[in-house]
Amino acid sequence: MTMIEYIKSRSLPLPFVYNRLALEWMGMVSSMLKISDTYSSIFYKALMMLLQEDGVSSKENPYMRMLNIMDAMLDEELKSERFAHLLTDYLDSWLSIHAMLKMIYPVKHYDIILEDILAEQFRSYTRMLSFILSTHDLPIDASGYDVVYSKGKVRLLHYRGGKGYPILIVYAMINRYHIMDVSKDKSVVRRLIEGGLDVYMLDWGHMGYEDEHLSLEDYIRMLDEAVDKVREVSSKDRISMLGYCWGGIVSLIYASLYKQKLNSLIVMAAPVDFDKDDGILAVWAKAIDARRLVEEYGHMNGQALDIAFLLRNPVRYTVMKYLNLWKRINDRAFVETFYAVERWLYNTPTVPGRFYEQIIEDLYKGNMLVRGLLKVDGKRVDLKSIDIPLLTIVAENDDLTAPASTLAVNDHVSSKEKRVMSIPGGHVGLCISSIAHKQLWPNVARWVIEKAREPSIEEANWRRSVGGGKENQG
Repeated sequence: MTMIEYIKSRSLPLPFVYNRLALEWMGMVSSMLKISDTYSSIFYKALMMLLQEDGVSSKENPYMRMLNIMDAMLDEELKSERFAHLLTDYLDSWLSIHAMLKMIYPVKHYDIILEDILAEQFRSYTRMLSFILSTHDLPIDASGYDVVYSKGKVRLLHYRGGKGYPILIVYAMINRYHIMDVSKDKSVVRRLIEGGLDVYMLDWGHMGYEDEHLSLEDYIRMLDEAVDKVREVSSKDRISMLGYCWGGIVSLIYASLYKQKLNSLIVMAAPVDFDKDDGILAVWAKAIDARRLVEEYGHMNGQALDIAFLLRNPVRYTVMKYLNLWKRINDRAFVETFYAVERWLYNTPTVPGRFYEQIIEDLYKGNMLVRGLLKVDGKRVDLKSIDIPLLTIVAENDDLTAPASTLAVNDHVSSKEKRVMSIPGGHVGLCISSIAHKQLWPNVARWVIEKAREPSIEEANWRRSVGGGKENQG
């Protein structure tokens, strides 16, 4: 029995609850100080190691050398069992405080106020950036589109100017899709259109408290409806699908259940074999109690995810990033892209609790996807049933999704046609780096077109009618 359950069962007086609240608060502060001390110690040790090094090249920037030392130390420490315990202790105290506050002040979703205060800090930051460059009036999407389907907060976008074979981009639920169309020069959407494709995007929207019940099954159903709409609009019996990050997880699950609607599948920087994902965020995800978090909050807050992303390497993702901005402050194109990416970065949506719990508990911890134990609406998800052409895309230096975890998909599907494309850089670099736009995306478009030997819906229906109803396998 937890302390909260004990308090509830005994109907203890408020003074006891207040005392317990104070103890939990001190425990949370203690954990927070230990976490802070971990980062401070690494910074100090890296500085001492730099000062004690002999024979460091005079051409090597000392500050960059220190950052490289810190990177290695952070990677080791933040993946350690000790640090995982610190995080879980902090989270446990925070959740206990949250539960007791709800007992004292039984106001439904009172924490909306606290979350809005935190969100306002990020909004203030983006407003500050607009002082550097008057880009506040830039559109959040670089390319025009029409909304051809919507359900609740979910929208299916059809980009204008696209011709040829249809491709549906299934973006992650833990970020917004705008990074795929961040600016005219850094638009994955435009590269695919230029490559001869008809591009669609699934916008999952900003989920709220009223969406906490949404599950993996709900996302698969919404994806299926979107696929059917793309097939209808494009007059194609089968389409190509590109799943990015967690969108790749959902795309794989979908392909195992509805492969007859797909001509080809692209899995980009998506965790697949979670036992091979040794990234910092994966280690933390496996350590936290997702069920308890969802029980208390009902969702995973977007700002909490923002903080987790920053904690991977605070110096690089704060100080170093803004020093680099200052150095290139006169490069308008760079600053415009910087601002657009920052605006996207701090626009992280809330993740529905049921869905978040399933992803963390069933996949990150249970690795049920590759073990063949995952079920959706009572149907077993069997990756071996996927036999359509598969393209796997990874970033060689991805610190959000370990490349080995993504590449493992090729060991679990039955596709005869498999191809891997990789580029230097990180997770987001797949969308905004120069090499991605010069090499990767033109090649992706060519690959999709090569696999698009596909009849129209009318032709497919005719072939089924004369062929005994058999599906066309292309």
